[in-house]
Amino acid sequence: MQDVVPAGRPCESFHDADPSGCGPGPRMPVGDVAGRKNMLQHHFSKEPSLPPTRTTRPRAAVVLSHSLKHELFGPADWADLADVAEVVAECEDSTALSVHPRRHEAEVLVTSWGMPRLTEQVLSDLPALRVVAYAAGSVRGLVSEAVWARDIVVVSAAEANNEPVAEYVYAQTVLALKDVHRRAHRIRTARELPTLDGIPGIYGQRVGLVSFGSIARKVAARLRHLEAHVMAWDPHIPPEALGRLSVEPVDELEDLFARSLVLSVHAPLIPGQTEKLITGELLRRLPHGATLINTARGAVVDEDALVDVLRERPDLYAVLDVTTREPLSPSSPLYALPNVMLTGHVAGTVSGERRAMGRLVIEELRRVADGTSPLHAVSADSSLLRA
Repeated sequence: MQDVVPAGRPCESFHDADPSGCGPGPRMPVGDVAGRKNMLQHHFSKEPSLPPTRTTRPRAAVVLSHSLKHELFGPADWADLADVAEVVAECEDSTALSVHPRRHEAEVLVTSWGMPRLTEQVLSDLPALRVVAYAAGSVRGLVSEAVWARDIVVVSAAEANNEPVAEYVYAQTVLALKDVHRRAHRIRTARELPTLDGIPGIYGQRVGLVSFGSIARKVAARLRHLEAHVMAWDPHIPPEALGRLSVEPVDELEDLFARSLVLSVHAPLIPGQTEKLITGELLRRLPHGATLINTARGAVVDEDALVDVLRERPDLYAVLDVTTREPLSPSSPLYALPNVMLTGHVAGTVSGERRAMGRLVIEELRRVADGTSPLHAVSADSSLLRA
């Protein structure tokens, strides 16, 4: 059974699909395949010269469910994609692509959530493939060693996907500092209006970030509006680099937790390294009234320890957009704890927000077609450090 990248939305069939599950794509002359490959290879240049005049478009296979296609690409966006690339196969899933008569011509694969892992077997049906444009976030569930071995360029739309996550974290930080989470619960259960005593307020508060990747950087930039004292722990980022962004580097996680009134987790899940990185001991160091926000991966937090600490410390609050098991077991104590908010993966792009990822993919394909380097290419090493 193939590994499949989890879908962000239920998959449906294309309205215009043929019985094999694929649209035929426009029928154009095949031309000189070798010449076309040489055109695509221009983008490997580290210091490209002026882009050559585009005389031909890279051939593309698009593998997207009907719903995802329309979330990622509006009519005008789809027209732009068709202008940049010659769509030779439009398929609702990888099974349909595997039997499409023109799959061997595809130099570019445009896909998103729901695409099986690109193993050697899958790639054997795509001998001309040079670029994968992934209209989603982390590519770790998509690529295999076979992709890197073939020097296939992998482009991710993670930067566009990360914007709504940063907005979510910023919004939850404001709500935490206004004591909205606890206050709303008290009003509902006690049926009385609590006093305003003890509410921290949004300005000048200490906010800690566990890891300082793309989302954390976006969060830090937003927090400047609140004059926040932003701190970050990230062993991969030089302290001086954090300092240039007005972020205080913190060497020890224990120190970060002890000083953060809001603590936001952004660490990637790296097997054997960051599993249960956030321990009960760390959680107990949070100051009175602190809030934990997790939009990274559920398994980065020791969930059993989190439950124990939240029971011991009703003054703490946890906003969890991710959990170790998704969906949670019906018997999970997280459902019943009064100091937990579960939001179920709403932080990432949803619905029309995903158009930004589609536009990023189109612009990257435009660069590839013009012979310049993509701005959002992911290397084998960097993919391991992404959530």
